Amino acid sequence: MASKQVTDREKSARAVAAAAETHASQIAAGFDRALSVHVRPGETLPDTGLLARLIGRKIAADNAALVAADRAHEQELSDDDGPREDRDAAAAKVRSVLVDLRGAVESSYGSRGLTLLGLGDAIAVDPSVLATAGVSAQKALNDAKIELPKPKRAGMMVNRAAFALDLTAELPALQKALAKVATEDREKEGTQRVKNEAMAKNDASFTQGADYLAASCQVAGMSDIAAKVRPSGRRPGRVESEDDAGAPAAEPAGGGG
Repeated sequence: MASKQVTDREKSARAVAAAAETHASQIAAGFDRALSVHVRPGETLPDTGLLARLIGRKIAADNAALVAADRAHEQELSDDDGPREDRDAAAAKVRSVLVDLRGAVESSYGSRGLTLLGLGDAIAVDPSVLATAGVSAQKALNDAKIELPKPKRAGMMVNRAAFALDLTAELPALQKALAKVATEDREKEGTQRVKNEAMAKNDASFTQGADYLAASCQVAGMSDIAAKVRPSGRRPGRVESEDDAGAPAAEPAGGGG
């Protein structure tokens, strides 16, 4: 689904491009009436009708590029849901192991045991932090050089190998999901950059082109058409006739989403 910033610009671009094509002959005729008396021997009037059409086509082409870039970015955003859901599900499993491990170590060996295994802090929620904590805990559990103190009760001894195996089973899925999300984030940044560039180009060509067309219509004695194609000074990529009292004073050319 196209973003509102783009659909608003598309509406204005379509209207101005159509006006340029529809009224090109009238613009040319108006220029002829207004300026032909000033033509000197050997001079000819420029083809202002063709120029109006070309300006309209450029506005339409740059806007079409923006619409395509916006669709690509929206598609990229929609692709994020699956990888993020997989990441969160995998993170929950790793966190469950770490929470159980921390609880068991604290009950059996107290704060000393937590410190030795790197579990002194509360178990994080952030998936990236969980992955790092999981790898660290896994290494500590498998490190024979780390000797835990005597448990409070003989029957409370923690099975370090079993917890290490649990982490070995759960960590790969989280690491894979984190890598996928990172790839999606880079792709999203890429499509956002392309969209921002397309929007900047659209706004520049629209403002310049629509301003030229409005001035041409004024010279040709078509003030009513000039009013319809004149670019807004408040909202980039929009025509002035669509301005309203509630519109913001300015609108950023780029933007999120």
